[in-house]
Amino acid sequence: MRNKLLAIINVLIIFGILTFVVLYSRSEQKKIYDNRIASFENLTIALESITENYLQGEQGICDVWANYINKNNMTLDEATEFVKSSHVLTNTAAHLIYADTLSGLSTRPNIMNPYSYDVSYSNVDIFGNREWIADVGKAINVSRAYTNPMNGKQSLAFINKITVDDGGSPRDALLLRIVLVSELEDKWTFPQQEFKDAELSIINANGDYIIRGSSFKSNNFFEFYKSYNAISNTELQTLKEEVTITTGNLFMKDSRGDTCVIAHTPIATANGWVMLNYIQNSKLSTSTGNWLLIGVVSVALLLLFLANGIYMRLVNKRLHQMAIAAESANKAKTDFLSTMSHDIRTPMNAIIGLTAISEKKIDDKKIVSENLRKISLASNHLLTLINDVLDLSKVESGKLSLNPLTFSVVEMVETLVNISQPMIKEKDINFQVRVDNVNTEYLYADQIRLNQVFINILSNAIKYTQPGGTVSIALKQEDSDKEGFIRQTYIVSDTGMGMSEEFMAVMYQPFSRQTDSRVNKIQGTGLGLAITKKMVDLMGGTIECQSELGKGTTFTVTIDLKIADKQNDEMMLKPIDVLLIDDDEDLLATAADTLASLGATAEKANSGAKGVELVSSHKDSKMYDVIIVDWKMKAMDGIETARKIREIIGDKTPILLTSAYDWNDAEEAIKDSSINGFISKPLFKSTLYAKISELLDMKVAQVEVEDDYSDIEGMVALIAEDNDINWEIIHTLLEMHKVGSVRANNGKVCLEKLMEAKPGEYDLIFMDIQMPEMNGLDATRAIRKLEDKEKANIPIIAMTADAFSENVAECINAGMNGHIAKPIDIKFVIKEIRKIKENKK
Repeated sequence: MRNKLLAIINVLIIFGILTFVVLYSRSEQKKIYDNRIASFENLTIALESITENYLQGEQGICDVWANYINKNNMTLDEATEFVKSSHVLTNTAAHLIYADTLSGLSTRPNIMNPYSYDVSYSNVDIFGNREWIADVGKAINVSRAYTNPMNGKQSLAFINKITVDDGGSPRDALLLRIVLVSELEDKWTFPQQEFKDAELSIINANGDYIIRGSSFKSNNFFEFYKSYNAISNTELQTLKEEVTITTGNLFMKDSRGDTCVIAHTPIATANGWVMLNYIQNSKLSTSTGNWLLIGVVSVALLLLFLANGIYMRLVNKRLHQMAIAAESANKAKTDFLSTMSHDIRTPMNAIIGLTAISEKKIDDKKIVSENLRKISLASNHLLTLINDVLDLSKVESGKLSLNPLTFSVVEMVETLVNISQPMIKEKDINFQVRVDNVNTEYLYADQIRLNQVFINILSNAIKYTQPGGTVSIALKQEDSDKEGFIRQTYIVSDTGMGMSEEFMAVMYQPFSRQTDSRVNKIQGTGLGLAITKKMVDLMGGTIECQSELGKGTTFTVTIDLKIADKQNDEMMLKPIDVLLIDDDEDLLATAADTLASLGATAEKANSGAKGVELVSSHKDSKMYDVIIVDWKMKAMDGIETARKIREIIGDKTPILLTSAYDWNDAEEAIKDSSINGFISKPLFKSTLYAKISELLDMKVAQVEVEDDYSDIEGMVALIAEDNDINWEIIHTLLEMHKVGSVRANNGKVCLEKLMEAKPGEYDLIFMDIQMPEMNGLDATRAIRKLEDKEKANIPIIAMTADAFSENVAECINAGMNGHIAKPIDIKFVIKEIRKIKENKK
């Protein structure tokens, strides 16, 4: 027994030594590497300062010349002689050219003809529209690098607008102070050893090279990056913003396939220029570890580890037997634990087993750290189970109350559709959304609980539908028996696995779940339908289900909801003819009825080919005023249909693309197909009215970019974010869009700041989910329980990397009003802020 104990101690000691050596070597190597990265970045910043000072100095000389010329009413010849007399350095020159002809005089002769001082820029495009050339003394006006027409050398031009006398009349001209690019490059001094292989480039805000190093390929840095690095359009846009706005570094593959480091920093005074410093990553990496020592100890450890492994297998076998015995004993204790056995023991077994292993390997930091991480994950899963049980117990005990507020049915359904997109896209599910007779847009009810009901049903439909299947949503309104109420029916149908009659009899009981080998890998509490049923009952509604095993399921929720005082003004279009093209007959019928209620006449086509045929038949008569075509149609999709229609009618009739899928997925295709806009399904009355009115009033039919943020100026967001970089990004983006922001490092701080805030100090909260001390879900639940109803009902938007529909449903169930997935798209952020601003009116 003592020998075994001694062997174990020896193994632990040797393993500890090896671990220390490896960790220490890696730590030192990482420190050196990090320091070199920081030094490389600091060098870039220093070179940027040198460059900026140089540019300011050269521009200052050009400004002095321009001011003197403008004040003394000189001719072009006189101005040229004045500048020539002012030259101090032999390697600089000046070109004075008329603004209209781009020709004039140089202070230095042509290298090919020493007697010629004539110069022309008619074939040298460095001016563009000239709007970037500021008045004298206002900014640095410097061109990209170009070939000097007088000497053929790469040069930069510092430019000022001047006015010269031309036969007694003033004439606009341009003064160019010409310096060699090599003059600027000579200012860039690198440490002889550490960064001797570094290369500098300068780009403008679009990524076009002003000065290009030899390792920078293509004509544009971002095209260079995209050519050798896999990156989506959204990620590329984020990269552009990071490079052109912030100082930092990034890693990328160069044209040789090698990893390189790019340090970047903006040149503040140079019209959006950015300095890029390139070096291969291998030039920064270094190794300081004693690998011989590590190798020797590793061999010794391997031998001892084999013996130790045999012993640990015996220990683990005993632990496994003990876990099985404990599981069997617990299962027999109560019917409640018996029902929850599969769900609650999964995380509990992980916690208990990993804790036992960690106790045996307490000196092995690597294993203990990994086990603690897994225990944390298992604990979060267990917490979800407990929260579901608590929610159910609150409903059953009558402690859960409803908090009615005025909300928009349109926004509620749009949110429902948007948060379902990640799982819809992942599983390639055919997604359909329809509305029927939804004329009352604003209702007065507990929107959070309604969202919880609808999200639970929809997430189940998506979860249990196989890839390639169909999930459809239908929403309709009818008159209610109650005065001042509207009867709203919500229908979710899927072609998933369906349910047996036996399961349907117990499906609203807690912890019930249909068993199927295809979906058993999907974990859940089994409480979703139970909570949904209780919520619907609490709101005085009904829930019905029709299902057939193997064919699919349909849930129908009907609730009478109070009509809000706030409603849209009467919406009527001028008499117009609209062509609807969609292969969904039900949607065609409901959309035609909606258009009729707006005063429009709708003609229907149930396929792209039929739509093209109808357009062709109208070619010689009155053409439609608007054409609305579905994107995801069989045979001929909406993009192709639009192209064929454009071949017939040209650009005179606006075409709208409609779909229940994400606008971002269609955006690229739309750019090349002469489509004038996108409208998300379902086709609500207010949505159709707003979009068609906008199109008919537009002089040029195109999708407009929203760049006026005055409507949200002055709003303040409380941001719960523990990551410094993520905070800096969202803070800066919001600041750029005139929205203020205050940081809370975690959910607990967020709750405290809100409780201490003055009434109306914060307009909304952006809530991260995975945070220390208190995560975003717990913080949201705590906020919703505050006694101050105004603070308890503050809009909360999840901002998290958890992007699956189940994660979204979890956020909505916790009481959040929306969800934005990281990496964030500022357009979606501004859209959510505008919604909140509009709802406050």
